[in-house]
Amino acid sequence: MSPRAEITVRDAWRALDEHFPFAHRADWDNVGILLGDPEAPVRSVLVALDATPAVLALCRQARPDLLLTHHPVIHTPLKSIRPDDGASAAAFVLAGMSVAVISAHTNADVAPRGVSWAVARRLGLLGIRPLLPGEPSDACKVAVFVPPEAADAVLDAIAEAGGGRIGAYSRCSFRTAGAGTFLPAAAAHPYRGKAGSEERVDEVRLESVVARSLLPKVLAAARAAHPYEEPAIDVYPLTGGALGGGVGAVGDRKAPVSLEDALEEIFTRIRPSWIRVAGTRRKKVRRVAVVAGSGSEFARAAREAGADLFVTGDMKYHQALEAAAGEMPVADVGHGSAEKWILPEFRRVLAGRFGKGLAIRVFMEEEPLRMFRPGERRGGKSS
Repeated sequence: MSPRAEITVRDAWRALDEHFPFAHRADWDNVGILLGDPEAPVRSVLVALDATPAVLALCRQARPDLLLTHHPVIHTPLKSIRPDDGASAAAFVLAGMSVAVISAHTNADVAPRGVSWAVARRLGLLGIRPLLPGEPSDACKVAVFVPPEAADAVLDAIAEAGGGRIGAYSRCSFRTAGAGTFLPAAAAHPYRGKAGSEERVDEVRLESVVARSLLPKVLAAARAAHPYEEPAIDVYPLTGGALGGGVGAVGDRKAPVSLEDALEEIFTRIRPSWIRVAGTRRKKVRRVAVVAGSGSEFARAAREAGADLFVTGDMKYHQALEAAAGEMPVADVGHGSAEKWILPEFRRVLAGRFGKGLAIRVFMEEEPLRMFRPGERRGGKSS
């Protein structure tokens, strides 16, 4: 992009989409440009986990053009947008200030260098890989039968519409050569041959994966780029299929340490508001599994990966009991304390694309839940 070119909300969305494809979201999630004009200019960006009162106050003070959040500002369909309605209050305030909003949630969770990877990297783990590779998604396989000379143009159209993306790779396809036959009707205008005469032509079967949410757009683009009057296109749902990335991260420390030392290091490196621990204290920790945010349901996957310690948030009572009875300790660092480390990654992506063209500020908050110990008061302990 030219240094003089105006950066828009859509440009910011495209830069993020290259690293955290928005189509690779959970089907219940709401991500992308959630508020504002996609063509509005952007000179300043505020990056935050949520649109909390503190974040809204900072927006009033700094007046950014764009607020980029991890958790969606608008999560469910709204019947009204009012300042006194909890579900829509933030949207009301931000719209009144003409602040656009992009949210990158589950698409950032499952991206190859996503939320859990950011935490694992801060912990200094080596050989970081997904805890559960290839998170199942709503993927489809699209097969287009096209003349060889038009295959690249059709792939260009599919890729431009968001198809053919697997993890960190784009324009993914597979081609097989074959022969196609057709008999054009009298009213047809065939690309090859003539009406009323059966034809046998060389064709390529061009296959590519597509997120189901992008399927109508990709099919329309493929048909527009195809030279045939009536292109043959097959669509197959991929049961348990994946679009790359995965859930969580797992990696190894350079050397094993005691559980207490591992927890001290976690506290120093990711700075959670608190750490709650369940499980045996007599544990040497070398392999660490991470699912940032609410990930207690993945404790079994962490054990199967050989983890000595599982770091996550929102550990529930019965899950803590299970951990306490097992050999793998679980460290609950809070939902937001781990997820907030995706925010510098968002900044890195935007700064890498636009450089000094954008003023970017990252705002990190503490956990909304805080620890209270009887007898302690602000400024010291009570007598």
